[in-house]
Formats: sequence, C-alpha cells, structure tokens
Amino acid sequence: MTRVLLVTGLPGAGRTTVAAATAVASARAGRRTLLLAADGTRDVDAVLDVPVGTDPFDALPDLTVQRVAARAEFEREFLLVQGQLGAALAVVGVDPLDPEEITVLPGAGDVLALRVLARAVNARRYELIVVDLPAVERAVPALALPEGLARYLDRLLPVERQAARALRPVLAAVAGVPMPEDWVYDTARRVSTELEVLRSLVSAPTTTVRVVVRPGTVALAAARRAASALALYGHRIEDVIVNGVSAADSPDPAVRSRAEVARETVDALCALFPRLPLAQIPMLPAEPLGAAELADVAAHFAPVGPGGGTDDEHLIERDGKRLSLLLPLPGTDRDDLDLLRRGDELVITVGPNRRLFKLPSALRRCVIEGAGLRDGVLRIRFVPDPAVWMRPPQ
Repeated sequence: MTRVLLVTGLPGAGRTTVAAATAVASARAGRRTLLLAADGTRDVDAVLDVPVGTDPFDALPDLTVQRVAARAEFEREFLLVQGQLGAALAVVGVDPLDPEEITVLPGAGDVLALRVLARAVNARRYELIVVDLPAVERAVPALALPEGLARYLDRLLPVERQAARALRPVLAAVAGVPMPEDWVYDTARRVSTELEVLRSLVSAPTTTVRVVVRPGTVALAAARRAASALALYGHRIEDVIVNGVSAADSPDPAVRSRAEVARETVDALCALFPRLPLAQIPMLPAEPLGAAELADVAAHFAPVGPGGGTDDEHLIERDGKRLSLLLPLPGTDRDDLDLLRRGDELVITVGPNRRLFKLPSALRRCVIEGAGLRDGVLRIRFVPDPAVWMRPPQ
C-alpha cells in the first residue's frame, strides 16, 4: 500500500523545504517517491531548482514531482455539472459559462488537490507520496471537507429519497417546469463515492502528518492550535520538525538568546507531543536549494516509516456501569472547547473547528454523566439509559 505523508505547519516555517527534503531523501534511499506540490504556489520550483509542471515528471531517479493544477481540476468538474444542468439553465434563460469565464473558488484548490492525491495513490506507482500542503490554517479545513460534505449530501439527498423519481411527472405538471432528472441522483452517488474515497484516504493508517514549526512564543501558541485541530479530525501526526534552531555555543549574544528561545520551544513541544519524535534543523547560513542541499537537511530528521497502526482515534474505558470515551485533544484550551450531544452524534467544537463525531454503538444507549479535559485528553463519562437498555426479566 502507498504511504502518504502530508507536510504542513505554520506560515514561514519552511514546510516546502522539509517536504522536498523528505522526498529527495526517500528517492535517494531507493524508494519510488512522488512529491505533490499542493499549496498553490511555485515554491517547490525554487526549492528543487527545477521547473515543476502540472504533469508528473522525473526530477531525480526514483523521484517524480508534480504540481496540482487546481484551475484545470475545477474547470473540469464545473463543466461536467454545467453540461448536466443544460436543460434547466435553458428553462430559466441562463447562458452557460465559457471555460475562460470560470475561476477557482477560494479554498477549492486545496480540496481538489486531494483528488489528484487519490489518483496518484490508485495508480500504485509510488511507495511514498509526500504532499506539500498549505499552512495548517488552510490544510485542516481542506482535509476535513470530504467528511463534512459527505454528511451534508446524505442529509440533503439520502438514498431513500430516490423513491421520489416516480413523482416527477406529477410534480412537473403541477409546477409547470421540468423536474430533476436521473442525473441528479447519479451525480449525488458519484460525488458521495468520491468523497468516501477521499475521506478514507486522509484517515487511513498509512497517512500521517509532518508538522513544521519555527522557534518562538507565538509559533508555539500556533503549534498548540494546530495540534488541537489535527487531533479533532483524527489525523495522525508523524513527527514535529523545529526549523531554524540557533547554536547555543555562539559567541554572539543575540544568537545565544535565539538558541534559548528555541530550547524553550523544543521543551514545550516535547511536553505537548510526549510520544512523538521531535527533530531540530539548525539555522543555516543560506536557504537550501537543489537536491544535494536538501539531502543534507533531511539528515536532521528520521525517514518516513512504513505507517500502520489502527484506525481508532478514541478509546472506551469501563468502570462498573460507567463507560468513558477518551478523545485525544492535545493543545486544547478548556475555554475553546464546547461539547453537545445530538442524537447518536457528539458535536465537538474547538475554537473555529467543529466536528460531528458518531458515537460507538456501545454508547448510543447511554446518557452523558459529565466530561472533563485533562492532560490533553477529553474524557466523556456515560451511564446506561434505563429507558432504552433492556431490563432483565423480573
């Protein structure tokens, strides 16, 4: 199975450099590797010192590089839907858009990059795919969108509603306009299937996230928010890279001061991610460019492992009749956390991020007794609901 490493981090932390260095080191180790530039910029061209196009090309032995063509992806999907809407547009007197009129909606490019990633995974040509994602503020919503859209689609056009097809002639006669044709349901099924593929891809045990940060108090606060957001959506963090650590033995007092800030940052990150590897890239005299210099950068952090593990993002503990659901949320502040139960789902909000978490079957017949956040873990206590649990015979 193809291993996927998503590289994100804080703005200006050097995530493109780390992504390219990771890919170069992997290829030099004889691993068939794809570096997918998905952040919408040409930064990877400058870092690798080669022109990167929207078609895959071999930059080095065992290293293929490709930049996501967000506009082409969006145009292809838009024209497909517009073609299916042709009859309805004609009824209301709307002229279809020409290809040159189509512009990519904000944020759409980040999500469309996942489609390119899915195609690359399905091609099974690569052992490792390194994805240079945007900064975490953009990356997290993009990674969460397949799950959210799939839920909305299921609510708006569930499979059971396809029975309404038989009523279309009656509705058309009453309303006087054509009703949606079979393509509506066919499109819904196609989109639903594709969203499930993308959701499974980003949540697979073989997909992990490498987080890149810079030393500093502000950067540390942002790293906490990033850890909280990634954990909320169940993403597995591979490791954390601190980029730009100054030398502690420098004769320059300013450099030593920066080194002390870096040490404090590293200590805090170790406490935030106690079970994760943490690597440090020293402050370099010049920005690394080209394969040789990138390979030197990669020597400061571990190669990407084979992945694996379980799909579980939660743990259930039992204490007598009480059940506790444990959800890791490192870096989360109590003031930013909100919890609500809605039927068989938990609505968990952390700052600007919200996720609907489907309760395991064992907890659906229970009521919430209480909840607490401690040491980066949200513990929600449940007790059986006597109104729904089967009672033993008297």
